[in-house]
Amino acid sequence: MKRATVGIIANPESGRDIRRLVAHASVFDNMEKVNIVERLLLILQDLGVEKVIAMPETFGIVPGAVNAIEDHLTMDVEMLPMRIFGDWRDTYNATKAMKDEVSAIVVIGGDGTNRIVAKACGNTPIMPISTGTNNVFPYMVEATIAGEATAAIVRGVVKPEEGTYKAKRVELFEDGSLKDIALIDAVATVHSFVGSKAVWKPEYLREIVVSKCSPFNIGLSAIAGILREIEEDEDLGLYIELGGGRIIKAPIAPGIFRKVRIKSFRELKLGEEIPIKTSPSLFALDGEREVEISGEITAKITRNGPRVIDYRKTLKLAAERGFFED
Repeated sequence: MKRATVGIIANPESGRDIRRLVAHASVFDNMEKVNIVERLLLILQDLGVEKVIAMPETFGIVPGAVNAIEDHLTMDVEMLPMRIFGDWRDTYNATKAMKDEVSAIVVIGGDGTNRIVAKACGNTPIMPISTGTNNVFPYMVEATIAGEATAAIVRGVVKPEEGTYKAKRVELFEDGSLKDIALIDAVATVHSFVGSKAVWKPEYLREIVVSKCSPFNIGLSAIAGILREIEEDEDLGLYIELGGGRIIKAPIAPGIFRKVRIKSFRELKLGEEIPIKTSPSLFALDGEREVEISGEITAKITRNGPRVIDYRKTLKLAAERGFFED
């Protein structure tokens, strides 16, 4: 029988990108991530998790947490034996290495970090804790609460089919072959190079495909959210073509409210393909310029995203089943 094991992916780069210079985003420093992992380790241990497998990275977030609580830590904490590149490859390789060894993965990062995890985690449930910039996908949740819900899933008190949901994603195709994915939004831009990755100038945007959106989000999906709210449980997405006569204002980055011209928009049904007119295009995926696609480009919304722990539902079921009784 598999030990009660949790994976931890803590991204030292989340919450530290160029939007601190070009916008007014807050800095989420790595010492606070160490504090998050400290609380997470303690609550996982208290609730019967036997082992943690963690991603090594350039700052040493998990080792820092282990050193801080060493006298109080009896649970095994193992760092994956892997080469560190200091970029997205660390997240991808670590997720791929741990997904079959753990019963759930806690992801400490933003939309971009979770996007990489989603490409490698398979059907292993994830608990996304927000530390990035324009976060729509991960939860703004205290690590203690996240740890409780993760432990309930890992210990089998709440089964994954009861306490998780299958997330949506945007799939991008080049000449019929899957090229890349986004969890929240894929935006066709006329940027000529990746550069600093972040996108904050609406004049470079041409088309947007979103899996979910709301007027209370920040980032490129906020443009869609002002036009029509799409929730996670709806089997819908939204397509927007920019550059027309209708003008809206949207919070496309922290502290940045910009005018955006809307040519047209419409709902997308799950699995419905939409042709992308802007080709070639440098696509921003979940807010960051990532991939250039040319040829015939299409997009669609699917339920092929990661399995995500619904911490509210999970904790309600866990409490009803006596998980927190002494």
